Amino acid sequence: VTFDKDIEASTATSSSVTLKANDVDVPSTITVSGNTLTLKPQRNIAAGANHTVAITSGLAAANGAPAAEAQINFKAYGRVNAVPPQSGNQLSYFCFSGDMNDAAGTHTPDDSDVKNLTYTTDRFGYEGLAGDFNGSTTMVEIPNGEQYMAHKSLTISFWIKTKGTKNGNYVLGLGATKGFHFEIGSDWSWVKLVTQYVDANGLADSEDNLFSGTGITKDNGGWQGWTFHKDVQAQGGVGSVYFQDKWAHVVHTYDASTKLATMYINGEKVKQTDFDLWSPTDPKRTITGVKFAGNLTGGGNKLALGFIQGSENRVLTYNWADPANPFSYHFQGQMDDIRIFKVALTEAEVATLHAAEKP
Repeated sequence: VTFDKDIEASTATSSSVTLKANDVDVPSTITVSGNTLTLKPQRNIAAGANHTVAITSGLAAANGAPAAEAQINFKAYGRVNAVPPQSGNQLSYFCFSGDMNDAAGTHTPDDSDVKNLTYTTDRFGYEGLAGDFNGSTTMVEIPNGEQYMAHKSLTISFWIKTKGTKNGNYVLGLGATKGFHFEIGSDWSWVKLVTQYVDANGLADSEDNLFSGTGITKDNGGWQGWTFHKDVQAQGGVGSVYFQDKWAHVVHTYDASTKLATMYINGEKVKQTDFDLWSPTDPKRTITGVKFAGNLTGGGNKLALGFIQGSENRVLTYNWADPANPFSYHFQGQMDDIRIFKVALTEAEVATLHAAEKP
Protein backbone atom coordinates (compact mmCIF):
# COMPACT_ATOMS: atom_id res chain seq x y z
CA VAL A 1 0.00 0.00 0.00
CA THR A 2 1.42 3.38 -1.00
CA PHE A 3 0.62 6.49 1.07
CA ASP A 4 1.10 10.19 0.33
CA LYS A 5 3.51 10.59 3.27
CA ASP A 6 6.36 8.58 4.73
CA ILE A 7 5.20 6.10 7.37
CA GLU A 8 6.34 5.90 10.97
CA ALA A 9 7.49 2.26 11.00
CA SER A 10 6.84 1.72 14.70
CA THR A 11 3.12 2.25 14.15
CA ALA A 12 2.85 -0.40 11.44
CA THR A 13 1.69 -3.28 13.63
CA SER A 14 -0.86 -6.08 13.51
CA SER A 15 -3.31 -3.85 15.33
CA SER A 16 -3.12 -0.96 12.89
CA VAL A 17 -2.95 -3.05 9.70
CA THR A 18 -4.78 -6.38 9.43
CA LEU A 19 -5.51 -9.00 6.80
CA LYS A 20 -8.56 -11.24 7.14
CA ALA A 21 -9.84 -14.10 5.01
CA ASN A 22 -13.59 -14.64 5.41
CA ASP A 23 -13.32 -12.61 8.65
CA VAL A 24 -10.52 -14.80 10.04
CA ASP A 25 -7.15 -13.18 10.78
CA VAL A 26 -4.29 -14.14 8.45
CA PRO A 27 -0.93 -13.79 10.27
CA SER A 28 1.26 -11.46 8.22
CA THR A 29 4.65 -9.79 8.23
CA ILE A 30 4.52 -6.00 7.89
CA THR A 31 7.42 -3.97 6.51
CA VAL A 32 7.78 -0.26 5.77
CA SER A 33 9.98 1.57 3.28
CA GLY A 34 9.38 5.30 3.04
CA ASN A 35 5.74 5.77 2.09
CA THR A 36 5.17 2.11 1.11
CA LEU A 37 3.79 -0.55 3.43
CA THR A 38 4.07 -4.21 2.45
CA LEU A 39 1.88 -6.90 3.99
CA LYS A 40 3.15 -10.46 3.41
CA PRO A 41 0.92 -13.35 4.53
CA GLN A 42 2.75 -16.03 6.52
CA ARG A 43 0.72 -18.78 4.83
CA ASN A 44 -0.92 -19.28 1.46
CA ILE A 45 -4.14 -17.33 1.16
CA ALA A 46 -7.19 -19.34 0.15
CA ALA A 47 -8.33 -19.19 -3.47
CA GLY A 48 -11.89 -17.90 -3.71
CA ALA A 49 -12.02 -16.53 -0.17
CA ASN A 50 -13.11 -12.94 0.51
CA HIS A 51 -10.15 -10.98 1.86
CA THR A 52 -9.99 -7.63 3.62
CA VAL A 53 -7.01 -5.41 4.39
CA ALA A 54 -8.02 -2.93 7.11
CA ILE A 55 -5.99 0.19 7.99
CA THR A 56 -6.81 2.08 11.20
CA SER A 57 -5.82 5.50 12.49
CA GLY A 58 -3.25 3.74 14.67
CA LEU A 59 -0.99 3.82 11.63
CA ALA A 60 0.77 7.21 11.52
CA ALA A 61 2.91 9.23 9.18
CA ALA A 62 6.47 10.15 10.12
CA ASN A 63 5.19 13.61 11.10
CA GLY A 64 2.66 12.03 13.48
CA ALA A 65 -0.47 12.53 11.36
CA PRO A 66 -2.84 9.52 11.66
CA ALA A 67 -3.74 7.51 8.59
CA ALA A 68 -7.23 7.83 7.21
CA GLU A 69 -9.06 4.64 8.05
CA ALA A 70 -9.56 2.46 4.98
CA GLN A 71 -10.66 -1.02 3.95
CA ILE A 72 -9.49 -2.85 0.85
CA ASN A 73 -11.59 -5.83 -0.23
CA PHE A 74 -10.55 -8.45 -2.74
CA LYS A 75 -11.04 -12.10 -3.63
CA ALA A 76 -7.95 -14.29 -3.96
CA TYR A 77 -7.07 -15.23 -7.50
CA GLY A 78 -8.77 -18.58 -7.98
CA ARG A 79 -7.09 -19.71 -11.17
CA VAL A 80 -4.76 -22.66 -10.74
CA ASN A 81 -1.29 -22.14 -12.15
CA ALA A 82 0.14 -24.94 -10.03
CA VAL A 83 2.21 -27.70 -11.59
CA PRO A 84 -0.22 -30.33 -12.97
CA PRO A 85 0.32 -34.10 -12.80
CA GLN A 86 2.83 -35.25 -15.44
CA SER A 87 4.01 -31.67 -15.95
CA GLY A 88 7.18 -32.88 -17.64
CA ASN A 89 5.05 -34.52 -20.32
CA GLN A 90 2.76 -31.54 -20.91
CA LEU A 91 3.10 -30.30 -24.49
CA SER A 92 0.86 -27.22 -24.31
CA TYR A 93 -1.16 -25.19 -21.85
CA PHE A 94 -3.53 -22.44 -22.98
CA CYS A 95 -5.01 -20.56 -20.01
CA PHE A 96 -6.85 -17.78 -21.93
CA SER A 97 -5.60 -15.12 -19.51
CA GLY A 98 -6.12 -12.28 -21.96
CA ASP A 99 -4.02 -13.94 -24.66
CA MET A 100 -3.47 -17.27 -26.40
CA ASN A 101 0.15 -17.82 -25.43
CA ASP A 102 1.24 -21.41 -24.91
CA ALA A 103 2.42 -21.36 -21.29
CA ALA A 104 3.97 -24.83 -21.44
CA GLY A 105 5.23 -25.31 -25.00
CA THR A 106 5.95 -23.77 -28.38
CA HIS A 107 2.49 -23.69 -29.96
CA THR A 108 1.53 -20.03 -29.51
CA PRO A 109 -0.61 -19.02 -32.52
CA ASP A 110 0.04 -16.00 -34.70
CA ASP A 111 -2.20 -13.03 -33.97
CA SER A 112 -3.85 -13.53 -37.36
CA ASP A 113 -4.92 -17.02 -36.30
CA VAL A 114 -6.87 -15.73 -33.30
CA LYS A 115 -10.16 -14.81 -34.95
CA ASN A 116 -12.99 -12.94 -33.24
CA LEU A 117 -12.06 -14.27 -29.80
CA THR A 118 -12.96 -12.16 -26.80
CA TYR A 119 -12.15 -12.77 -23.15
CA THR A 120 -14.86 -13.09 -20.56
CA THR A 121 -15.58 -14.21 -17.00
CA ASP A 122 -14.04 -17.55 -16.08
CA ARG A 123 -15.51 -20.29 -13.89
CA PHE A 124 -14.08 -18.60 -10.78
CA GLY A 125 -15.91 -15.36 -11.56
CA TYR A 126 -12.87 -13.39 -12.73
CA GLU A 127 -13.23 -11.07 -15.71
CA GLY A 128 -11.16 -11.56 -18.85
CA LEU A 129 -9.75 -14.99 -18.00
CA ALA A 130 -11.71 -17.33 -20.29
CA GLY A 131 -12.21 -17.39 -24.04
CA ASP A 132 -15.63 -16.46 -25.42
CA PHE A 133 -16.64 -18.16 -28.69
CA ASN A 134 -19.55 -16.57 -30.57
CA GLY A 135 -20.83 -19.71 -32.33
CA SER A 136 -20.29 -18.48 -35.88
CA THR A 137 -16.89 -16.89 -36.57
CA THR A 138 -14.68 -17.35 -33.49
CA MET A 139 -11.77 -19.71 -34.01
CA VAL A 140 -8.20 -20.03 -32.79
CA GLU A 141 -5.74 -22.00 -34.91
CA ILE A 142 -2.81 -23.56 -33.05
CA PRO A 143 0.29 -24.31 -35.16
CA ASN A 144 2.08 -27.66 -35.55
CA GLY A 145 -0.80 -29.68 -34.17
CA GLU A 146 0.55 -32.93 -35.63
CA GLN A 147 3.21 -32.84 -32.89
CA TYR A 148 0.50 -33.59 -30.34
CA MET A 149 0.02 -37.03 -31.92
CA ALA A 150 3.67 -38.02 -32.34
CA HIS A 151 4.02 -39.94 -29.06
CA LYS A 152 1.53 -42.85 -29.35
CA SER A 153 -0.27 -41.92 -26.10
CA LEU A 154 -2.26 -38.72 -25.59
CA THR A 155 -4.22 -36.69 -23.04
CA ILE A 156 -6.44 -33.71 -23.86
CA SER A 157 -7.90 -31.69 -20.97
CA PHE A 158 -10.15 -28.63 -21.25
CA TRP A 159 -12.95 -26.70 -19.56
CA ILE A 160 -16.02 -25.54 -21.50
CA LYS A 161 -19.33 -23.86 -20.77
CA THR A 162 -21.64 -24.48 -23.72
CA LYS A 163 -24.62 -22.34 -24.67
CA GLY A 164 -27.74 -24.46 -24.39
CA THR A 165 -29.38 -22.60 -27.28
CA LYS A 166 -26.85 -23.81 -29.86
CA ASN A 167 -27.67 -27.12 -31.55
CA GLY A 168 -24.42 -28.96 -32.21
CA ASN A 169 -20.94 -27.84 -31.27
CA TYR A 170 -17.53 -28.68 -32.68
CA VAL A 171 -15.52 -27.73 -29.62
CA LEU A 172 -12.06 -28.35 -31.05
CA GLY A 173 -10.51 -30.31 -33.87
CA LEU A 174 -7.18 -31.26 -35.40
CA GLY A 175 -7.78 -32.31 -38.99
CA ALA A 176 -11.31 -33.51 -38.13
CA THR A 177 -11.35 -37.33 -38.35
CA LYS A 178 -7.69 -37.38 -39.42
CA GLY A 179 -6.42 -36.22 -36.05
CA PHE A 180 -8.86 -35.73 -33.20
CA HIS A 181 -11.95 -33.68 -32.50
CA PHE A 182 -14.48 -33.25 -29.72
CA GLU A 183 -18.12 -32.81 -30.64
CA ILE A 184 -21.41 -32.24 -28.80
CA GLY A 185 -24.43 -33.75 -30.56
CA SER A 186 -27.11 -31.49 -31.99
CA ASP A 187 -29.75 -33.01 -29.69
CA TRP A 188 -27.46 -32.78 -26.64
CA SER A 189 -27.80 -36.54 -26.04
CA TRP A 190 -24.14 -37.40 -26.62
CA VAL A 191 -20.56 -36.21 -26.88
CA LYS A 192 -17.61 -37.90 -28.52
CA LEU A 193 -13.88 -37.64 -28.95
CA VAL A 194 -12.86 -38.96 -32.36
CA THR A 195 -9.21 -39.99 -32.63
CA GLN A 196 -7.02 -41.22 -35.49
CA TYR A 197 -4.93 -44.32 -34.72
CA VAL A 198 -2.27 -46.35 -36.55
CA ASP A 199 -2.22 -50.15 -36.67
CA ALA A 200 0.64 -52.63 -36.90
CA ASN A 201 0.65 -52.36 -40.70
CA GLY A 202 1.12 -48.59 -40.57
CA LEU A 203 -2.44 -47.92 -41.72
CA ALA A 204 -4.41 -45.16 -40.01
CA ASP A 205 -8.09 -45.26 -39.11
CA SER A 206 -10.33 -43.27 -36.77
CA GLU A 207 -12.50 -44.44 -33.90
CA ASP A 208 -15.11 -42.66 -31.78
CA ASN A 209 -15.12 -42.72 -28.01
CA LEU A 210 -18.83 -41.95 -27.77
CA PHE A 211 -20.48 -41.07 -24.47
CA SER A 212 -24.29 -41.11 -24.65
CA GLY A 213 -24.90 -41.66 -20.95
CA THR A 214 -27.01 -44.76 -21.57
CA GLY A 215 -24.85 -47.23 -19.67
CA ILE A 216 -24.65 -49.54 -22.69
CA THR A 217 -21.45 -51.63 -22.84
CA LYS A 218 -20.28 -54.72 -24.71
CA ASP A 219 -22.21 -56.81 -22.20
CA ASN A 220 -25.66 -55.31 -22.83
CA GLY A 221 -25.87 -54.48 -26.50
CA GLY A 222 -23.06 -51.96 -26.93
CA TRP A 223 -19.98 -52.03 -29.13
CA GLN A 224 -17.47 -54.85 -28.62
CA GLY A 225 -14.80 -52.68 -27.03
CA TRP A 226 -17.00 -50.68 -24.64
CA THR A 227 -16.01 -51.79 -21.16
CA PHE A 228 -17.44 -48.90 -19.13
CA HIS A 229 -20.28 -46.47 -19.76
CA LYS A 230 -21.86 -44.29 -17.08
CA ASP A 231 -25.67 -44.15 -17.09
CA VAL A 232 -27.07 -40.63 -16.55
CA GLN A 233 -30.48 -41.10 -18.17
CA ALA A 234 -32.38 -40.75 -14.90
CA GLN A 235 -30.65 -37.40 -14.27
CA GLY A 236 -31.72 -35.95 -17.63
CA GLY A 237 -29.02 -37.11 -20.04
CA VAL A 238 -25.54 -36.00 -21.03
CA GLY A 239 -26.34 -32.45 -22.09
CA SER A 240 -28.48 -31.61 -19.11
CA VAL A 241 -26.17 -33.20 -16.55
CA TYR A 242 -22.84 -31.94 -17.84
CA PHE A 243 -22.85 -29.34 -20.59
CA GLN A 244 -25.85 -27.08 -21.09
CA ASP A 245 -25.05 -23.64 -19.68
CA LYS A 246 -22.62 -24.97 -17.07
CA TRP A 247 -18.87 -25.43 -16.77
CA ALA A 248 -17.61 -28.94 -17.48
CA HIS A 249 -14.09 -30.36 -17.27
CA VAL A 250 -13.44 -32.87 -20.07
CA VAL A 251 -10.40 -35.13 -20.20
CA HIS A 252 -9.74 -37.74 -22.86
CA THR A 253 -6.82 -40.16 -22.70
CA TYR A 254 -5.38 -42.89 -24.87
CA ASP A 255 -2.82 -45.21 -23.30
CA ALA A 256 -0.83 -47.04 -25.97
CA SER A 257 0.48 -49.60 -23.46
CA THR A 258 -3.01 -50.75 -22.43
CA LYS A 259 -4.91 -49.78 -25.59
CA LEU A 260 -7.52 -48.02 -23.46
CA ALA A 261 -9.31 -44.87 -24.60
CA THR A 262 -11.01 -43.16 -21.67
CA MET A 263 -13.23 -40.12 -21.23
CA TYR A 264 -13.60 -38.29 -17.93
CA ILE A 265 -16.02 -35.48 -17.10
CA ASN A 266 -15.58 -33.44 -13.95
CA GLY A 267 -12.89 -35.79 -12.69
CA GLU A 268 -14.98 -38.95 -13.06
CA LYS A 269 -14.60 -41.73 -15.62
CA VAL A 270 -17.69 -41.86 -17.84
CA LYS A 271 -16.63 -44.00 -20.84
CA GLN A 272 -13.84 -46.46 -21.66
CA THR A 273 -12.99 -48.42 -24.80
CA ASP A 274 -10.54 -51.35 -24.93
CA PHE A 275 -9.07 -52.03 -28.37
CA ASP A 276 -7.84 -55.44 -27.23
CA LEU A 277 -11.48 -56.55 -27.35
CA TRP A 278 -11.82 -56.03 -31.10
CA SER A 279 -12.09 -59.24 -33.11
CA PRO A 280 -8.71 -60.89 -33.89
CA THR A 281 -9.18 -60.23 -37.62
CA ASP A 282 -9.93 -56.52 -37.20
CA PRO A 283 -6.89 -54.29 -37.91
CA LYS A 284 -7.89 -52.09 -34.97
CA ARG A 285 -6.92 -54.98 -32.70
CA THR A 286 -3.31 -54.18 -33.62
CA ILE A 287 -3.41 -50.42 -32.97
CA THR A 288 -0.06 -49.18 -31.69
CA GLY A 289 -0.92 -45.57 -30.89
CA VAL A 290 -2.39 -42.28 -32.06
CA LYS A 291 -1.25 -40.78 -35.36
CA PHE A 292 -2.02 -37.62 -37.32
CA ALA A 293 -3.10 -38.52 -40.86
CA GLY A 294 -4.25 -35.12 -42.07
CA ASN A 295 -2.61 -32.53 -44.30
CA LEU A 296 0.82 -31.50 -43.06
CA THR A 297 1.19 -28.68 -45.57
CA GLY A 298 -0.65 -25.44 -46.10
CA GLY A 299 -1.88 -25.07 -42.55
CA GLY A 300 -3.79 -28.34 -42.53
CA ASN A 301 -1.98 -29.34 -39.36
CA LYS A 302 -3.39 -26.55 -37.18
CA LEU A 303 -5.49 -27.43 -34.15
CA ALA A 304 -8.72 -25.45 -34.36
CA LEU A 305 -10.31 -24.27 -31.14
CA GLY A 306 -13.99 -23.66 -31.80
CA PHE A 307 -14.35 -25.88 -34.88
CA ILE A 308 -13.69 -29.37 -36.28
CA GLN A 309 -10.65 -28.41 -38.37
CA GLY A 310 -8.52 -25.46 -39.37
CA SER A 311 -9.38 -23.07 -42.16
CA GLU A 312 -6.53 -24.03 -44.50
CA ASN A 313 -5.99 -27.22 -46.54
CA ARG A 314 -9.01 -28.91 -44.99
CA VAL A 315 -9.44 -32.68 -45.05
CA LEU A 316 -13.24 -32.35 -45.01
CA THR A 317 -14.37 -30.09 -47.85
CA TYR A 318 -18.11 -30.24 -47.19
CA ASN A 319 -19.95 -26.98 -46.62
CA TRP A 320 -20.85 -28.02 -43.06
CA ALA A 321 -17.14 -28.51 -42.32
CA ASP A 322 -16.13 -25.11 -43.68
CA PRO A 323 -15.20 -22.67 -40.89
CA ALA A 324 -16.10 -19.81 -43.22
CA ASN A 325 -19.72 -20.98 -43.10
CA PRO A 326 -21.22 -19.18 -40.07
CA PHE A 327 -24.13 -21.64 -39.98
CA SER A 328 -21.91 -24.65 -39.28
CA TYR A 329 -21.52 -26.15 -35.82
CA HIS A 330 -19.03 -23.58 -34.53
CA PHE A 331 -18.62 -23.80 -30.77
CA GLN A 332 -20.69 -21.28 -28.82
CA GLY A 333 -19.75 -20.66 -25.22
CA GLN A 334 -16.67 -20.30 -23.06
CA MET A 335 -13.44 -22.28 -23.10
CA ASP A 336 -10.58 -22.35 -20.63
CA ASP A 337 -7.44 -24.15 -19.45
CA ILE A 338 -6.61 -26.45 -22.36
CA ARG A 339 -3.79 -28.88 -21.55
CA ILE A 340 -2.30 -31.46 -23.92
CA PHE A 341 0.06 -34.22 -22.74
CA LYS A 342 2.13 -36.78 -24.63
CA VAL A 343 1.16 -39.47 -22.10
CA ALA A 344 -2.12 -40.83 -20.79
CA LEU A 345 -2.94 -39.48 -17.36
CA THR A 346 -4.12 -42.14 -14.95
CA GLU A 347 -7.55 -42.05 -13.36
CA ALA A 348 -6.00 -40.80 -10.12
CA GLU A 349 -4.06 -38.09 -11.97
CA VAL A 350 -7.20 -36.90 -13.74
CA ALA A 351 -8.98 -36.67 -10.39
CA THR A 352 -6.03 -34.69 -8.99
CA LEU A 353 -6.07 -32.28 -11.94
CA HIS A 354 -9.81 -31.76 -11.63
CA ALA A 355 -9.58 -31.12 -7.88
CA ALA A 356 -6.88 -28.52 -8.50
CA GLU A 357 -8.77 -26.71 -11.28
CA LYS A 358 -12.39 -26.83 -10.16
CA PRO A 359 -14.01 -23.65 -8.75
